[in-house]
Amino acid sequence: MSRKQQYNTIPSPDEEGGQHEGASQRSASPLLGGSSDARSWFARTCGRVKRPVILLLGLLAIALLLTFGLTFLLPSNKHHAGWPIHPVKPGISLQAQQLGLQKCKAIKAPRVENKPSTDRSNPRGQGVAPILLTNANVWDGQGNIVNNVDILLADGLVQDIGKNLKAIPKDIKTIDVKGHVVSPGLVDMHSHLGVDSWPELEATQDTNEMTTPLTPFVKSIDAFNPSDNAIRIVASGGVTSALVLPGSGNLIGGEAFVFKLRPVNTTSNEDMLVQAHIDETKERRWRYEKHACGENPKETHALPFLSAGLGEGYLFRKAYTDARELLRAQDDWCDAAEHTNARLETRFPEDLDLEALVAILRGDVKLNAHCYETHDLEAFIRHSLEFNFTIAAFHHALDAYRVPDILKRVPNNITVATFADHWGYKKEAFQASPHAPRILLDAGIPVALKSDHPVLNSQHLVFEAAKAHHYGLTEQEAFQTVTSVPANTIGLGHRIGSLKVGYDADVVIWDRSPLELGAAPLQVFVDGVPLFDEKNIDPVVENVPTNKAKSTTVNTAAAAAAGKSSFVLTNIGRNFLSETHGNDDDSVLVVDNGKIVCSGQCTHALGDNVQEIDINGGYVVPGFVAVGSSLGLVEIPSEDSTGDGRASASTSRDARQIAETVDGIKLGTRHLEEAYKGGVLSSITAPISNNVVIGISAAFKTGADSLLSDGSLLSSAVALHLQIGDSAKSSSFPSVSSQISFVRQILLDNLKEDNYYGKAARGEIPTVVNVNNKDEIATLIRIKERIPTLRLVILGGAESHLVAQHLAKADIPVILLPALCTPSDFDSRHCLTGAPLTNGTAAHVLHRHGVKVGLGVSDDGLARNLAWDAGWLAATSPVNKKNADKDQPDYHGITEDEAIRFVSTNLQDIFYANNKDQLLSTFNNDFTVWTGSPFDMNSHLVFAHTQETGVQLVV
Repeated sequence: MSRKQQYNTIPSPDEEGGQHEGASQRSASPLLGGSSDARSWFARTCGRVKRPVILLLGLLAIALLLTFGLTFLLPSNKHHAGWPIHPVKPGISLQAQQLGLQKCKAIKAPRVENKPSTDRSNPRGQGVAPILLTNANVWDGQGNIVNNVDILLADGLVQDIGKNLKAIPKDIKTIDVKGHVVSPGLVDMHSHLGVDSWPELEATQDTNEMTTPLTPFVKSIDAFNPSDNAIRIVASGGVTSALVLPGSGNLIGGEAFVFKLRPVNTTSNEDMLVQAHIDETKERRWRYEKHACGENPKETHALPFLSAGLGEGYLFRKAYTDARELLRAQDDWCDAAEHTNARLETRFPEDLDLEALVAILRGDVKLNAHCYETHDLEAFIRHSLEFNFTIAAFHHALDAYRVPDILKRVPNNITVATFADHWGYKKEAFQASPHAPRILLDAGIPVALKSDHPVLNSQHLVFEAAKAHHYGLTEQEAFQTVTSVPANTIGLGHRIGSLKVGYDADVVIWDRSPLELGAAPLQVFVDGVPLFDEKNIDPVVENVPTNKAKSTTVNTAAAAAAGKSSFVLTNIGRNFLSETHGNDDDSVLVVDNGKIVCSGQCTHALGDNVQEIDINGGYVVPGFVAVGSSLGLVEIPSEDSTGDGRASASTSRDARQIAETVDGIKLGTRHLEEAYKGGVLSSITAPISNNVVIGISAAFKTGADSLLSDGSLLSSAVALHLQIGDSAKSSSFPSVSSQISFVRQILLDNLKEDNYYGKAARGEIPTVVNVNNKDEIATLIRIKERIPTLRLVILGGAESHLVAQHLAKADIPVILLPALCTPSDFDSRHCLTGAPLTNGTAAHVLHRHGVKVGLGVSDDGLARNLAWDAGWLAATSPVNKKNADKDQPDYHGITEDEAIRFVSTNLQDIFYANNKDQLLSTFNNDFTVWTGSPFDMNSHLVFAHTQETGVQLVV
């Protein structure tokens, strides 16, 4: 009971049963003798005692009366029952109020504006030994090129750039880069490295906190693993800074942090932050938050949280409504505290769940939103306008190119952080266009390219820029998408993303022009610290451009011959269909009724009015073959209704139950169309299955409309496909050993049977096994020794280089899938990631040992890049110095011709070795014409020719 309640509930005399004599002017308190019962008791008691005792008791009573009387007469916080009552509640402590006022001051303080400065310091680079780079051609990341200059790095900063630099420290380490391009370190503004570590294990899955769709309060730094193997691999591609975001499983995923990809002695992820140890009075410490909309959060948090975009909108608005109420409560508290001398009753209002959202509303956070489709982008912009927060970037946003006007409804310029050409893996990624960066830039919208590592290997971030250049950006526009644009978007454009005086000494020396196919760093510096072993730098070799055709000229000539099956190609720069490339005899190619009838100095007679196509130095290339993909079986992998489906695991040994691709092929799809535009004219596709026995593949033309069209189906039964390893484990086959045992036994049991298992065991069709681990490959080699007729083919082969000589001895080809591996799985942790970490890749090792190599398609949407996959291996072939004085004095690994065969004739040989006649009639009349080398990122495919359709322009 409160003090006020105590005083107000003392009974009045009337409440005690009526008035008594002498009571009307007295207090009702018993302690003051206010009742007749009390007086009677006093008289009776006094009558029984002696007078001295009575006198003593009287004096005591007087003392008590005086004491209580003075108490009420003197000023007091206690109130008489009859007085007006205005209680003051106890306030918070002075310390708590001062702490709250400090927070109010911080809220209202003007924010430091981060600007480039020549007098700043880099606390991460203090004491780092200075380095002088000489004879450099600088790409500064802001669109400028400065040739033949020197660069001074000291104390973690770019101290000076120019010629004849002054104030060079004595005994400084000097590196002559000999004309190579030197650039700022790349900035990946969407990565999950460190929270989705390599190899990916259950214990290392820290990308999403899946317990609820709204988790603004979690922080990626709390799970960031500074020992992730990916950090060094990604840095080897020239990426020096990465914004590490939570995943997109939640509507509000949590707080992100920007890390420098340099190991530190403390093994501290906090010490790896770009903004570690900064003076916040001079440099603003930005915060970052991840939001997401669309398919990912909707599918992750179905019932009971949400099941549609409708629910997403409500949850966003509910969260921001709560945050706005908290923000207003904080502002009200600050206003009250700043305008009173009294202590307030409550502390400064805070809520850990909402703190990050309130910071977003106050403008202290760079908000990064994962959204793809037009309506999701518009809805999120609507939320931002309703609650007055700023969107720094839309991530992925593959539909953004369709709605630039909607993006401009907000006052700031939202950056679109997107993929160069990654598309088609789900419905919201299906409308993507590789021309989107050009369209967006033309509309005035900044574009950054990012990896979403490990979705794409961030080691090859510069390749994303090279592809954007291929599809329409200028060279420097493309380079800015991975340097200054992302740096500016995350508020760190004053420190990283540019090679300028006063910026952090994050610098890359490239082995060739950064946008050339296969470009890799010779050395990478972070804060002026070199990350890799020092190498001898050879003088830059000028890239002599190929005799490029003018695509408009070729298109004009080809357009006149479109659909025709008889024509003459003239002025061929290079003919990869011939065994004698580069000779004058290869400059003419004659096609009669869909068949190549003459190559070289041709006198073959053709009918009148045969079209002559001058390709003006263009290249003639065989049609590529897609292997390992699901082309023709599924259009949108995330949508079951768009594909044939996936067969579950089975222990059946009945050959009649083997699935056959031919029964589920769907032609005329966009994935097949895009593959065709990349020069992939045929596909060998296996069924989609979780079983050890995948099924029987079929071969078909990618440009066909129907299996009923002449020549569209090349073979209904190409090979038996199997898979072993962790990905094939199931209740039926819980161990790799049980999988191997099943494969061995089913082949042996059917060796003499007239079924697919028997045909595979006897080598009538190849047996293709998806496998990566070296020990599992070794076990398969042992099965081949036991069944010598088996035409075993390894598909995957991430660790196949470790048993290369054994594969060569057993005549077992390898189709690498993908061409460039990553140690993303435990079974591929020994893969070769390429320069500057490894001397070549698995393809180079296998090829050197004489293993027949093919390249597969690991992502249906990227089948159009098969030419670049092959060209990368030719471009990055290391010199084999051991053979320098032997039979091959000029051996440089994989030649262009060999790389072309990796994606064409080698694959034909692997699958059709027993049927050369079918091989010749099926493939040899299919070819494509390019404006230059298909390995040149500036070349384009002009037209394709097949025996069935004749000349078809590729637009």
